Amino acid sequence: AAQKLIKSKHRVKEFGEVFTPENIVKQMCDLCEPDISAVDKKIFEPTCGNGNFLVEILRRKLTSIPKKLRKNPSLAKASITDFELHILWVVSNIYAIDIQQDNVSEARRRMQNVVFDFVNNYKNSADFLSALNTIIEANIIVGNTLSDPSKIIFFDFTPDFEAKTFTISKHTLKEIEHTFENTTTANALKLKQAIQQLKSPPPKKQRPSLTIKKPKHKQNKVQIGLF
Repeated sequence: AAQKLIKSKHRVKEFGEVFTPENIVKQMCDLCEPDISAVDKKIFEPTCGNGNFLVEILRRKLTSIPKKLRKNPSLAKASITDFELHILWVVSNIYAIDIQQDNVSEARRRMQNVVFDFVNNYKNSADFLSALNTIIEANIIVGNTLSDPSKIIFFDFTPDFEAKTFTISKHTLKEIEHTFENTTTANALKLKQAIQQLKSPPPKKQRPSLTIKKPKHKQNKVQIGLF
């Protein structure tokens, strides 16, 4: 069956909503390897739609979980096994937002189904299933990234595999953006240069001014932003 790329002409007109085909999703994800499949790398989808990118990224990350963790669950005494904890960690490293509630609900369900397909016949604990739903609902959310990023909240889950716990911290999208602005990568030979650049970042580009002519030859300058 052909993949449906729009839900309605109205939503295309009002929101520019067109879903990315699966074959294009795979090709784009291939370009981001190996980072996109890394268990510990975080991914943010600012316009996730019904989750085409999310499910592909999740599948790739899940297959990166070490196979040695997939042991007979009947031998596990803990309420959550190491295997389940790694799955939760993978899921917690995927963040997404969309303006449409039905898209977010569908994306959440699809992510849950990817996890269920991955564990296959593995008998999961009730604690694991509850935690899975909680994490997905916390970080796959409804919102508008073009409005106020200080009101969009995500949660970071840092696992302690020995204690089988998560350290949870809250961050707004605006805070996350600032973190990336103040983060860089450098090798040992360029540490000093990198630190200096963070201390004294280059000035932000000024928005261009546009001169508009009005009657009587008066001029008025307004600021416009180029995106």
